[in-house]
Amino acid sequence: MSAFAMAIDATFEDPNHGEDAIWRSGGTGPGLPVRILRLSPEAIIGMGDNRYDLDAMLISVRLSEVPFPTVGDQVDILNEMGALVETVEVTSLARIDMRRLVRTCGVSPLAPDDPDDEP
Repeated sequence: MSAFAMAIDATFEDPNHGEDAIWRSGGTGPGLPVRILRLSPEAIIGMGDNRYDLDAMLISVRLSEVPFPTVGDQVDILNEMGALVETVEVTSLARIDMRRLVRTCGVSPLAPDDPDDEP
């Protein structure tokens, strides 16, 4: 294993950076336990005389854990105790790093099911 791959693994395994998650291909099935990095870049874009603050949510996953992430996959993000914190859906595939170890994906939060909602 290369020093770069070991550094990537150390970053994902570090409790200050990586988070436990369950990756569900296509949003179904029992899912696969993975470690993710949650990124929240902010950008300010201008259109004409107006400026807009663009909030985005990105997650990175090791391709050794999820070789083929796709749009529509769902990710259950867990806390330190293993309880569900948030479920997000992959909405775009942003990039793969130059050594092809990590894929960054654009995600959007899914609204939790409300048991009081009528069908």
